[in-house]
Amino acid sequence: MSINSNANKNDRLKGVFNEYYKPLVSYACNFIPSTAECQDLVQDVFVTLWEKELMFPDDTSLKVYLYTSVRNKCYNIIKHKRVKDKYVLEAMKSLQDDNLFIKQIVNEEVAKELHNAIEKLPERKKEIIKLSLMGVKNQDIALRLGIKLQTVKTLKSQTYKILREKFKDNAIIINFLNLLLLS
Repeated sequence: MSINSNANKNDRLKGVFNEYYKPLVSYACNFIPSTAECQDLVQDVFVTLWEKELMFPDDTSLKVYLYTSVRNKCYNIIKHKRVKDKYVLEAMKSLQDDNLFIKQIVNEEVAKELHNAIEKLPERKKEIIKLSLMGVKNQDIALRLGIKLQTVKTLKSQTYKILREKFKDNAIIINFLNLLLLS
């Protein structure tokens, strides 16, 4: 059955659909276990055939097109499912890892508390500590702010002392501040 005849194209497409729909669904089920999904993808192939008004010189060319299109759609669905399954598996792993979950919550809370405390500091100390937290070295902080290196060191030390006192009961923040002071 070829689509290029002069007969009514809708009738010809209907005839092609009736002849190949079930065998194509069966073929797709070799790759994808869901019959409903196979039916949908075969229908998509026929919609494309109808929308593009494709012409074939003979029944063999039409059959090759239909089966190749179904195979390619199956392949794309399988590929998409693999990516989706991998993502779901990774998400489940991270959700199941209670230690990671708790660590993330603690890190968020520590960062929030530390940020709030820094925002309450005097302006110059706030600038220095923020630059320090971004990894900027003391010498570079002094250059950026146009102040002496010793001033940076003094203000930084005073700031860490203030923060350590504020968080004296929070060992995680104290350890974090001690590490920063060493850098």
